[in-house]
Amino acid sequence: MECSLVRIDLAAYHLGATEDETRATIDAHLLECGECLRAYLAVKRHVEERGAEDRPSEAARLRLRAAVESRFRRSGTGVVVEWFRRPVPLYQSIAFAAVVLAAAVFGPMLAADAQRSEPTAIGERIDTSSPTPRALGIY
Repeated sequence: MECSLVRIDLAAYHLGATEDETRATIDAHLLECGECLRAYLAVKRHVEERGAEDRPSEAARLRLRAAVESRFRRSGTGVVVEWFRRPVPLYQSIAFAAVVLAAAVFGPMLAADAQRSEPTAIGERIDTSSPTPRALGIY
């Protein structure tokens, strides 16, 4: 490959924007030609130095971050609406249905048991120091 053609593609070669065949050809040429290698190193140094200068300052980055955050911040109602619009996995639906079914089946039985039990008298003391109960009704 001629030196003039290689020097045209040096920036693309450095950035990795060349095709595989062209890259292999430039690799081989840079190993043979010292002038093109020096030109490539100069391009590489220039790109790396300019990259450091073109970065925004920390203050500019903070201003940009604050602007993006204020623009795209979700409101309270937006979070709730988004939560209700999310897809629910099948296992969560099945678990919810099982809880509702258990409450429908066992809820009335538990309520009936609670109504049948006799409340203890107010002020009645239960002796917990005795190893055996005196009357089974108080335990």
